[in-house]
This record gives sequence, C-alpha cells and structure tokens, in this order.
Amino acid sequence: MGRRRTSKGTLNVTGRPKNRRWTWQRLSRMGLVCGGLWLSGLAGLVRAEQRPLESAELLPMVAAAAADQAQVGSAPAVQPGGGHTEHATPAGPPGGQVQIGLVPAPPKPAARVFKPWPSGPPPDCPFPRSETIVGVAFTGRHAEYTGADTWYPSWAADGNLYSPWTDGQVNGLSSSSAGDNATTGHATILGDDPLKLVVTNQGIFKSSPRPYAGRYPCGSLVHEGVWYYGTYCLHPAGRVDRDGIPYNWPWLGPFVGFRWSTDYGRTWTETPCTPAKPLFGEHALNGEPVKIGAPHFVDFGRAMEHSPDGKAYLVAHGASDGQNRRFAYNSWITGDEIYLLRVKPSIATMNDARQYEFFAGHDPGGQPRWSRDFGQIQPIAQWRDHMGCVTMTYNPPLKKYLMCVTDGGTTVSRYHTYILESGRLTGPWKLAAYMKDFGEQAYFVNIPSKFIQPDGRTLWLCYAANFSSGWGGITFRSRPPGSRYGLCLQEVRLLAPDDPVTPASPLTGPDNVAPLATVTVSSTHPNYSIDGLTDGVVVGYPDDIAHEWCTRGERDTAMVRLTWPEEQIIDRVWLFDRPNALDQVRAGLLIFSDGSSIATGPLPDDAKQGLAVQFPPKRVRWLIFAIAEVKPGSPNIGLSEIAVFRAPQAQAR
Repeated sequence: MGRRRTSKGTLNVTGRPKNRRWTWQRLSRMGLVCGGLWLSGLAGLVRAEQRPLESAELLPMVAAAAADQAQVGSAPAVQPGGGHTEHATPAGPPGGQVQIGLVPAPPKPAARVFKPWPSGPPPDCPFPRSETIVGVAFTGRHAEYTGADTWYPSWAADGNLYSPWTDGQVNGLSSSSAGDNATTGHATILGDDPLKLVVTNQGIFKSSPRPYAGRYPCGSLVHEGVWYYGTYCLHPAGRVDRDGIPYNWPWLGPFVGFRWSTDYGRTWTETPCTPAKPLFGEHALNGEPVKIGAPHFVDFGRAMEHSPDGKAYLVAHGASDGQNRRFAYNSWITGDEIYLLRVKPSIATMNDARQYEFFAGHDPGGQPRWSRDFGQIQPIAQWRDHMGCVTMTYNPPLKKYLMCVTDGGTTVSRYHTYILESGRLTGPWKLAAYMKDFGEQAYFVNIPSKFIQPDGRTLWLCYAANFSSGWGGITFRSRPPGSRYGLCLQEVRLLAPDDPVTPASPLTGPDNVAPLATVTVSSTHPNYSIDGLTDGVVVGYPDDIAHEWCTRGERDTAMVRLTWPEEQIIDRVWLFDRPNALDQVRAGLLIFSDGSSIATGPLPDDAKQGLAVQFPPKRVRWLIFAIAEVKPGSPNIGLSEIAVFRAPQAQAR
C-alpha cells in the first residue's frame, strides 16, 4: 500500500488533541489510579463524571495530578516549574530550555542477527578475552518451571534428568533447608524440548544441619544406576543484618558428603558424614575460610560419556584467606577461588576422603599435578572478591570446558555472572562473557549438557533468580524476560567472531536506562509483546514485529509507563514511531514523576528518524508517554522504541 509522507520541517505542538476518550477502567489498567500512583484529582473526576473524558480535558489534569503526587508521595525531586506542560520548538534556546529535534534510527539488523548481552568486566579482571567465544546472545526463547530453586540437572543413561531442589514447592510438595527440620528435595525432569519439560517424581529428605543453621543441596550425579546427592552447610540462619546492611546466609560452611539412591530417588541411604564431621574436615562456624563448601559435578554429558578418564570431577568455590575480610566474603554465592577435585564414582568411594585427588597446580611443563593430600590443593582460577557459586560443563562440538561463575555481591544485591572457557579442565581460562546484572539476580547458573545443540554454539542456561527482591530497598527486574524464582531455562548463542550482531548505538549503550525499567502499557495486540519497546532495535511491521509495541486497536488512548526500581537522573527521551504506512503518532505528552510534563509533536512516520526530547536533568522514578493524537485512520497505534538517557551530570539541576 502506498503511503502519504507528511512534512517534517515543523513540529506543531500547539493544537488541541482531538477525540481522546479515557475511562476509569483504562486508567486503572495503566496504574494511574492504583499500584502506588494515585492521581486523586483525576481519579475522582473520572469516577464522578461517570463518562469518558476527552483528551483536551485529561492531559492537563494528568500533568497537574502527577505534580501533586510528586509533592506528597515521591522521593524529593527537583521540579522545574512543578506540574507545568512545556510546549517546545525543535531548536529551543539553550540554558535550561526543552529542545526537540530529530535523531537517525540505528541501522536495521540483518535477517539473522544476535544481540549480545553487554560484556563489560571490571578493570581488574584477571582473565584474557576469548578469541573463539566473544559473547553471549539471548534468543528470547525461555521456559520456567516450579516455585523452588537449586536446580543442577544430571543426565542419566536412561535419558532423563535428575536434579536437587529446595526452598519452595514442586507440584505442591514443599522443602526448606533451614533449621532443625531442614529438608532437601529431588525430582525427575522428563522431555527433550526445554520448552516442554515435565518435572515429576518429586520427594524430600530430612537431614540435620547442626551445629550449623542450614543444609542445602549441591553436587548431584546419576552414574551407573546410582544417584549421588551432596549437601553442604550454611551459617548463620537466613537473613542477617549487619551495619544496616541485609545479608543472606553470609558464611559458607563445609561440604558434608553424599547420600545415595539405587532406585532413582524412591529410597535413600544417608551419608556416614555429618556437619560436625564433614567429608573434607573443614569447619566454618565462626566464618573461617572454606575451600570445598558447595562442590558441583562437572557435566560430562549423558552418563559421564565425555569424562577423560572415567572419573567424576567436581568444582567448588571458596577462599583461603579470612583475615580482615568484608562480611560475607566467603558465602554460598561469594568467594575468591575455584578448586577442582576428582574421584572414581562408587558407593564405596564417594564418602571416603582418601579416595579423592585434588588439583595441586602445574608442573614446570604445564601439566596438572594431582595430590591425595588436601593440604596441597591449589585453585584452578582466582579473582579476589569476584567469585562465587561455580559449575562446569564440557561442550563436545567446541571441545571446550565452560565454567559459569556468579559474583554475588553482598549476597542480596544484583549479581554478575561470567562464563570462562578452556580446552582443559585445569585451565588456563579465558573470558567468554561477563553478564553484569544478569537476572537481575541470577544464581546457581549451569549449562545442562543435554540441551547443547550439534553446533555447540546454541545451548540453554539453567538458573534461579530474584529471591531477595525488596531486601535493602532493591526491587529486581526480570532481565532477561522469564527470570524468576524457580527453574529458569534460557536459550543462548555463544557468539563466534564472525557472527552478525546488532551494531553499537546509543540505544544499546549503558546510558540508555529504559531497558532497566518495568514497562506497563495500556494494551498490547495479541501478536505483539512489550519487550520490543526497549530492546534497542528500531524495526517493526512489515518486517520483524518482535521489535515493536502495537496496541490492540487503540489510537489516541494509548499510554506507556516506565518505572525504575531506583531513582534515575535523566535528560533525554527518544521516541520512534512504528515504521508501517498506516499508523503515526501526531502528538503526545511526556509525564515525569517529578511533576513536570512535556508536550511533543509528531513522530517521523517511517521510523527512519526518531523524536529526540532534551531537557534539564530530572530526578525520576517513572515516566509516562501518553499518545494524544494520531494520523487519521491509524488502526493500531504503538511505538517501535522508547529510549531514556542518563544525564552526564552527577546531580540534577
């Protein structure tokens, strides 16, 4: 269909929006009259009138009510003019005025293109960059199961996965690993498609943690018909507040040992080891450093088919120095070093420390040394205050070992997960990807070998996320979408150097805080998703609709709200229209939590350019874009992208 182009030379923002009709139900859905944003004056009028409101009536009231809310219910904020609507010109005068202009859209991605997770390790990262795996891209395919965490699937000879779990429910059965009655769960995972799995045969087993406060699952292996299930201790219990900061299980205790089952979890035999007399003799009731606290089996594939010597290998995070350290320096999710040990798996050997060999460094020729003396153990990788829970998987097509490490910060903060790769179990290790704020609080990250595709590049991450949302005033976002408390699976691509990736642009840079926000919209067309609003890609119908937001038949009643868990200092908003020939936003209103608002004119109709709104820095927790006028005949208004940029200044004016 042909398309009539409109003039872009002048932005007319003085006309009154027409035919905009708002109802109490629509405002409620947007969170304007509930969910912590109570616009009392507006809400009262809508209810009292018992009629839809025209846009000319509504927009000034939205701005004024937002100003009232900022004064009585929001954090202190600078309010330039407080509650006013700023009508601006394309090139407003400098010195604190609003300026509106045009910005080019980033290039359209190729037909098959990957969007890498931003990989920006801290400056003191000791690992060189990998030359063969240059990043991780999420495909958008994901699945979530159950309401429990601690999933470490082991691929057995019968084709099924067997995994521990705890602290939640699986099919109505509950487990909690804290206190005298601590239990740990087990389950079978059926299916070959990560999107269509069945978690079944759940059960729990009681094991005392004393003298510690908690006893949790760790290494799990099914080999030759025997399921070996490891547990470790934590202390002190649950939430611990110190110096005004909350922590979760701040001290990593010892690895206890393995219970076992010869009938795939129907019955169990408890380990002869105890928390007071653990397998490797370590103790941590007073926060002493532990090296082998929560070990996990290296995943060698189905029935350990890719073990180099038939032995089971385990990796564990820990620390060797506890003097003058930060609180929670060595917890279930924090540490300094990664250790490696191995054993020939059998019921007779798994709980006998004399049968284990420990990595003890390299000889002058670079070959690994192994010792049965625990005192000789050496780390295979170390990064002080930046390590934590660790898992390792062998990737046969790439002939690489992939090690997932999570830096757990304060134990209840946002977590950072990175993937290291090596051609050898003992290293040296190179950095494949550093995923800051993955989850935003992803933990127990592992790569189930069962779901590695033949090219070795496509695989699935398994993890749980966001268990402490709300602690310490931090509310976690589901990032990537699908991240939640439970068994989470995300399909990813290990990027090769020649893989096509989205080009760098301001939309995908660190200053765009829109991807950090929770997005709420007035409606979404059934074939579309809100994820495209903040994905950094300006594309849409008639090309890839995954990168745009489309309403369900709305025109000048559509709204978008971005809400951040923490205050943001911003000074720019970019708006990109849907690129199709039918829909166009002709006018809108940006409403900020500081009480101010800015009226906008038309967005460029083909989305080859966006509308850039620049203003003096504002401190905000949320903003709304209300669409006030559309091109006649627009059937389903929407946006291809909204970007919100962090101000370069440290303080808002």
